[in-house]
Amino acid sequence: MRYRAHVRPIRRLMILALAVTASMVTAMLATPLSASADSPSPVTRAGTWLVDQQGRVVSVHGVDLVRKTAPYYPFNFGDADAALLATEGLNAARIGFIWEAVEPKPGVYDDAYIRRIVSLDNLLAAHGIRTLIDFHQDSWSRTAGIAQLGNSTGDGAPQWATLGANPHNAQDDFQAFWDNKSASDGVGIQTHFLRAWQHVVRMLDASAGSANIVGIDPLNEPYPGSGFGCPQFATGCPSFEQGPLARFYRTAIAALRGAGDTHVIFPESDPTTGSRTSLPPFDDSRVGYNFHAYCFPLLGAGVVGVTPPPGSDVVCPAQELPAVASAAADVERFNAPGFLSEFGASDVDTDNARFVDLADEHFWSWTYWAYYAYTPQDPANSAAQGLLVNEHEPASEANAKQAKLDALSVPWAQAVAGTPRAYHFDRATNVMTLGYSTGAPAGARLDPGALTTIFVPQRHYPHGYTVRVDGGRVVSPPSARVVEIAAGPGGPNHDVSVTIAPR
Repeated sequence: MRYRAHVRPIRRLMILALAVTASMVTAMLATPLSASADSPSPVTRAGTWLVDQQGRVVSVHGVDLVRKTAPYYPFNFGDADAALLATEGLNAARIGFIWEAVEPKPGVYDDAYIRRIVSLDNLLAAHGIRTLIDFHQDSWSRTAGIAQLGNSTGDGAPQWATLGANPHNAQDDFQAFWDNKSASDGVGIQTHFLRAWQHVVRMLDASAGSANIVGIDPLNEPYPGSGFGCPQFATGCPSFEQGPLARFYRTAIAALRGAGDTHVIFPESDPTTGSRTSLPPFDDSRVGYNFHAYCFPLLGAGVVGVTPPPGSDVVCPAQELPAVASAAADVERFNAPGFLSEFGASDVDTDNARFVDLADEHFWSWTYWAYYAYTPQDPANSAAQGLLVNEHEPASEANAKQAKLDALSVPWAQAVAGTPRAYHFDRATNVMTLGYSTGAPAGARLDPGALTTIFVPQRHYPHGYTVRVDGGRVVSPPSARVVEIAAGPGGPNHDVSVTIAPR
């Protein structure tokens, strides 16, 4: 498996910790308990990590929750849905604004629509679910399209900002955006877009759930324009990424900071099948790196309406492993937190599980695409991507795809009181191993007494679990859904190893 340069094998941690007293805890999951040990609090960046107010390293697991067509928000998502996610340890959602709904006319904002997304953030916060906020688009707008996707329509931009030489071609429309072509009021459409972001972020930051936001994703899947000669979903486009895209992100970061926003910003690069990005690092201490990865044979089949049968992902590892390696190299180059904000989009759960495990071994945050299918209405969606069996019925365990939850709901460290070193979840045995140092990551200050918290899903441990800790001790109740670990003796910076296994 691929680890960062500073990630050491768990075996070495076990050897180093031989002199430390080991604590052994046996726990039973008799009844469902609260899935979250902590209420969401603001996070910031410390090098390659996201850290909370206690200085603990946090990463999130979750789903994408975006509606691309009218009414442009997930109107059927409620308390039952949020409770289902929280129960399964999915403590994040990537929620999206659609520019067409935000700014239906140049310079005119629909605050009622914006408040609906703000209310969604508040609802998720009440269930301990953090959010990544994006402005979403696929193929630019309702009248544009990209041939590689096999669709003639898209979503995102308003029609007044669809100004390409051929407005039915997304590459031309994106070129107009990178050129900041003027709208009917004489103001450039990119300028309009960033002003809309400023308006939205002021409303978000004034809301009760502002602290719940884990980050800002300025623009979903920014395609090169028609002037760069770079096809989508094939290779990188250095001239585009180092030029117009880098300038856009610098301007977007300045605009968001100018509006008073302090959240971590997660730029995306040109969507490809796994090529290294040519985006430069950005001069802001609160910037991460956000990327997508799919098995394109599975994604393509789902988008055109063909459901891949289980086991059809045999071609995926050859595509996915290089994509993950490229993302890992980019994250290291940026020295920034990594966020895999899209993957999956199918019911091939061996593939979904593989992405989860690869992301977790790199300690990346991730959101699975997507909670809803919203097909055939939403452009570029797969009919098999949703988590619910029937999206017209209330959310519940009975109405959820259990195999998909088996893939997504795993034991993992929601917060690490120190610096993560190694993680692995063996799906054949349901044994999870975690190693970390009790020293805070560079740039963070760890509160005395801060606890490491590990979510333990009942579905993988139906008869309970055992916890072995070397270098620390378990302080949570035996039947806790979230295991809490305090550092043991061994000095201010020693190694801790944790093993969770079925009882």
